[in-house]
Amino acid sequence: MNKSSNSYDFNSTQGTPTMNGAMPMSEQVTWCVALALVAIAIIVGNCLTIAVFTKRKLLRMRASYFLVTLAIADLMVGTFAVPLYIHQLTSYWKTNVKGTYIAYKAIDIFTAFASIFALTVIALERLYAVMCPLRHRLTSKKTYHQLIAVVWMLSLFVAVLYFMNGFEVFKFRIFFYFIIFFIFSSLLVICVAYVLVWANVSYHKREKPKRESRYKEELDQLKRSAQEKQLVTTLLIITLVFVLTWIPFYILNIVVFLSDTWESSHIPYEVFAFTKLLHYSNSFANPIVYSIRIPKFTRTLLGSLKRKRTALFESLQLR
Repeated sequence: MNKSSNSYDFNSTQGTPTMNGAMPMSEQVTWCVALALVAIAIIVGNCLTIAVFTKRKLLRMRASYFLVTLAIADLMVGTFAVPLYIHQLTSYWKTNVKGTYIAYKAIDIFTAFASIFALTVIALERLYAVMCPLRHRLTSKKTYHQLIAVVWMLSLFVAVLYFMNGFEVFKFRIFFYFIIFFIFSSLLVICVAYVLVWANVSYHKREKPKRESRYKEELDQLKRSAQEKQLVTTLLIITLVFVLTWIPFYILNIVVFLSDTWESSHIPYEVFAFTKLLHYSNSFANPIVYSIRIPKFTRTLLGSLKRKRTALFESLQLR
């Protein structure tokens, strides 16, 4: 079998390897329940995240624009990608309908790469904020909106590439190399950006006592607020979680690709299914990180829930 066939699942390239025979019903139920719980957690967590970050107080922090974009991408994973994956898991063994499978994978790829590109833009924005703080403060909202548009357009471009590959417009190998390039170049950019951010922060921290008397006004302008430092740490944690939850899935896919077929790679399906579950789980990890690392996020969320609960009680009393 050649590598353009659907003998295995690449990516958010392909999610379910084809195998001889049906998956045992008990395994289907176990994986479907686990995936359904993940989907619910993703939807609830990211709906709350979007509601909180679109509040006026947190929206003043312009990095929130990208965090909202990331939350929307993750919400789409829970709303569309995971349910469609569950459908494929239960029906693919019975009927291999090429068109619906390709459509599902295109959606899966679109949402996945929206997350990747959003994280990349967030890292670059933080680097620009640290390296050029004065220019960063003068950056218009229009620029942020344009960058968000780039994130979605690039994600759509990758999804269209998969759609074309699915209908054999070009060889799967070409698409595979595109995917690998986008993933690992994005990870490289993110890692380099955060290394430079921490190097810059450490440098200014060491230099502060030496320059404070002569350049107090300049230091006041360049000095990072506690909130900004906490945001950088939070974004770094989000990136590390992303790497830990995504890399195993793509490493498996590379192994399968190099082995020509899923069967020849000798990887148990349960291993692949676990890495796919881990891959989707990343989409509900971010709200957890926000609630732990950003006190204002937690305060805003709790305050909002308290007000809604009070309003509900008042409306019930009026009745």
